[in-house]
Amino acid sequence: MKKIALFLVSVLLMLGSAEAQNGTSGGRFEWVRGYAPGEHVSIVGSVTDSVGNLYILGSFNFESRWEEGELLLPVTPHGQASDNGDVLIAKISPEGEMVWKKVIHGNVFSRIPHDIKALGDTAFACLVTMPLACDWGYLYYLDTLVNDSYTLWDQNPTDTLVMPDYPMSAWRRSAKCLALITFDFDGNVLEQHFLQMSYLNRHGEDIIFGNPPNDFLYTMVPEFSPSFAIDSEGNIYLSRLVNDHATGGPNYEDYYVYNGSISAVKFWCDRRLVSVISADSTQAGAPQILKFAPHFDTLLGNRLVFSQKEVVMTVYSHFFIDNHDRLYLNCELHPGINERGTVIIDSIQDFSFYIDADKNDWKSIVVRFDTTLNVTRLVSLEDSIIDSTRYLGIYCFNDIAFDNDSGLIVISLWPCRNAFGNPQYNYSYFMYDGIQTSININSSVLILDQETMNMKSYGQLNSPYCSRIVQLFQPRGNLACAKNRIFFQSDFSGNIRYPNQTLQAPNISVPGFCLNVFDYKGNMIDGIDYHSYSQSNRPGPIKIQDSVLYLCSMLASDANFGGVSMPNRGTYTGVIAKYVDTAFMTPYVHTGDTGDVRIAFSGEEGAWVAYPNPFRQRVNIEYDGQEPLQPTALLTDITGRREEVRLQAVGPGRYLLDLTARPQASYLLTLTTQGGRQYTLRLLKQSDMFGE
Repeated sequence: MKKIALFLVSVLLMLGSAEAQNGTSGGRFEWVRGYAPGEHVSIVGSVTDSVGNLYILGSFNFESRWEEGELLLPVTPHGQASDNGDVLIAKISPEGEMVWKKVIHGNVFSRIPHDIKALGDTAFACLVTMPLACDWGYLYYLDTLVNDSYTLWDQNPTDTLVMPDYPMSAWRRSAKCLALITFDFDGNVLEQHFLQMSYLNRHGEDIIFGNPPNDFLYTMVPEFSPSFAIDSEGNIYLSRLVNDHATGGPNYEDYYVYNGSISAVKFWCDRRLVSVISADSTQAGAPQILKFAPHFDTLLGNRLVFSQKEVVMTVYSHFFIDNHDRLYLNCELHPGINERGTVIIDSIQDFSFYIDADKNDWKSIVVRFDTTLNVTRLVSLEDSIIDSTRYLGIYCFNDIAFDNDSGLIVISLWPCRNAFGNPQYNYSYFMYDGIQTSININSSVLILDQETMNMKSYGQLNSPYCSRIVQLFQPRGNLACAKNRIFFQSDFSGNIRYPNQTLQAPNISVPGFCLNVFDYKGNMIDGIDYHSYSQSNRPGPIKIQDSVLYLCSMLASDANFGGVSMPNRGTYTGVIAKYVDTAFMTPYVHTGDTGDVRIAFSGEEGAWVAYPNPFRQRVNIEYDGQEPLQPTALLTDITGRREEVRLQAVGPGRYLLDLTARPQASYLLTLTTQGGRQYTLRLLKQSDMFGE
């Protein structure tokens, strides 16, 4: 009864504060800054130092300005940049001023920011794709004119362009590389390395691009959103997608690794051959981990994540590393067109999962490796279909955050699909580590034990409509946790109901955008509405340091951060906001119920709530709508057997379901009201996963 009373109190508080819009935790926005305009404006990563400076990695367009002031890119002899955007690395002071910036700008090949990592409290490193020397383009590298084709071409029209003082000279035209650049906090370059790849054909010969007398090796980069990590000894780990081919050359279709025409891959660093490894044509579309010694002196090892694969896949992977030098590779897997088959990781005995392209399957895994690249743990997330005639719910792991003090890992989930404005379709369930778990199609978080990686609890946004983290394929730090608080940004449609307020989007088909705060039991604590409404808003990285949250996002409409306005100045505005709350300095203490995970299915008139879920013996079923109830209840087990069960009424809209005699498993509970409406809840009976 105590739990029920507390639940009713929380409902009354929630309804009584429905108009609150900017959070109730007592914090405030000190400033909001940004740069715009531009279609390719983004902030893909950030780090902080011990005194509160923020360092960002992102992209911008030639016309982008910081705070409507001077151009981020000074006027150049060649005018505008290409439409691909340019790379921005910048330092933002605790007062919101841009202390320094570095740009990578040119008119050839891609300039793509990928990842940024802190290196202790003295430096940080950035990973970007960028061009090297070529005979028909210019390049500004970190604000320095390195290659001016209109000048150097006239001086040296027939051979490789040489750039003194830069270890970037490379074969002409094919000079795209991955650059790993290390800076100190004053913006000085401490170290820079330029990684490329070339290939041997089936006869063991170098694949040459072009015709005499201009032959040169075809070199490219580990592409498709690579990520990196650096351990405490300075070893460098790089993830790449096995997608090896020599595009653009003569008969390039013969050079795909898919059909075995490439026999080996060469890895080059600063024009120095580092290693040669065999190509594996069966691993097309698979993640590969490369471990380099410090400064890329040698390749210490490599690991293909899959040992057997029968399908070509699209794979996104991202690296994380904890304070024990354990690596976590987050992979989202999607089958190729008309593909179906099995994927196996042999280091995990009997582990495999089936990919069915007919159902457009998505699978997500987090694989933990030690420093020798041996797998030590793996967890999987699989989508599931509730009703093939209605809506297909698909989830993917997104970001990972560590709280080393509490020994927890937090993983955010986002639905790959959504049904804005269609709440009847917004339910599904996912399979976590082979255990079926009930959930709505909304942004969610999983809380895992850092040692065992067993799930401790989970939580999701309480909304009758779909809410997403909206960061397709690009996990970039939109998750932070500390002192029993979890922070992530998402959009929301209709409304999100927190314990003491409700955030509302005026039009359910045009989502709002907000910051969400959970505790480690999965309870929603609070939310902060940015008052920005667009289908195109995208979250960026979050950093927490003591009492400060640095929030980055890419907003496509006007926004208001607690009274601080940020007008939209183009297709996107790259926004950085500083939010301060002294409560973040101490652990959050939940003052409501016992913290059991609640799972709700919301209809147009109200919401059914089941808690605790997972449960051990009995489940509380509650309804907050106005429709006449006295529902009938039908329980379906994992074998498909259905049986009517009795709900014990304990108050208006409140029931108790006793499943003590049922085996540990997942169940589907279908509730039919007197008015003929049907609601579906998924329940998980579990005895050893969750603590009190």
